Amino acid sequence: MFYLPVVTPWWFTNVVVHLIRTMARAHDVHVLIAPLWRSTGIGEEQVDLIADMGHVFWHLLDGPDHPVLRSDASDQDDLFDLVDAIDPQLVLCRSADIATPARFPGVVRYIMEGAAPPLRTAANWVYLAPTLFDYGVMPQLSEEQAAKLDELAAPLWAEMHAQIDWPSKENWLAQTGLRSDKCIIGLPLEYEHEENFFGQHHRYPNNAEMIAGIAAKLGNDHVLAVTNHPLNELYSDNRAVEQAIVASAGKAALLDSSEVPGDATLALSKHCDGMVVGNSKSWSACAALGTPIARLSDFATGTWVNAKNDVADLLTAVGQNAATPPDPAQGKRWFAFHLANNAFDPTDPALNADDLIARMSTPVDPVRWEPALSRYRARQWEVAA
Repeated sequence: MFYLPVVTPWWFTNVVVHLIRTMARAHDVHVLIAPLWRSTGIGEEQVDLIADMGHVFWHLLDGPDHPVLRSDASDQDDLFDLVDAIDPQLVLCRSADIATPARFPGVVRYIMEGAAPPLRTAANWVYLAPTLFDYGVMPQLSEEQAAKLDELAAPLWAEMHAQIDWPSKENWLAQTGLRSDKCIIGLPLEYEHEENFFGQHHRYPNNAEMIAGIAAKLGNDHVLAVTNHPLNELYSDNRAVEQAIVASAGKAALLDSSEVPGDATLALSKHCDGMVVGNSKSWSACAALGTPIARLSDFATGTWVNAKNDVADLLTAVGQNAATPPDPAQGKRWFAFHLANNAFDPTDPALNADDLIARMSTPVDPVRWEPALSRYRARQWEVAA
């Protein structure tokens, strides 16, 4: 069963329809999806994509209160009656609401972004996660499995770092206008748009209040260096963010984006003294580059990341030159595990239903590690393009 209350047209077209087709070639598939609202759900433009999929059971959740499916459907008895009647063994969700899928039968997984900067992957890569934003969490591995990952990690780590043309810190400071005598705290903003219902899990109501709240904690010897999310720059109204920067009276600065989406945040991750993240994927760039972080989130973070839970703790540690960066050996292992075991291309012609089922029922499978890395390397030209 696919439960898709917050799937956007882009996600449906580039990710989910491929997973539905893959599963439906071998199994009965039910799709629960709402009509288009706030750029989530299914609309007329998606009909052609599914015109030949009559063998899939489509359930349009079009009741008058369908908007609540996006944020909290825990009191929708009709929904649970439908799911109980289907009685799925496996459930793949694109949902910002974790309370509702927790009540579904079967194995439940969330279809989440597979990007882990500075790894270069295509925008539609995903992984099937047990929850939304657990970052850097590693399963219990045998000694043999850990050793195998470490072996696979060495060339991957070198390739990953070689892909980025890092500016020197001197050049970066000149480009950004930041002062070398200030302690630089990085803040990558999260995607903020009416279609993004995952924002309900953020510590702050919006990006502007996050800037104001963190800037208020800084001393005169700090500066909060902010990078905007690339999709905010394309689709969002950024006036509140700009006003928050102005209101900070010099404690915060909004860095110009680069020509390559995400590269401004990568450079910030490398050269800042510490970074504050919420549920942004930019945490992994800090993990790769040895940058201390504070993570403001109710979701889990791997212990090896050594993330502070509070901005003040990060500021104190950085000021005393005592901030503990992410563990580099464990970081190498995590990146290898993520790419070899978790992340995949939903359009890969080699993908079949058994692969998807294995990813849900067998979270750790060394059998797929080397083939996954081989396919990743073989598709690098597509990533570059």
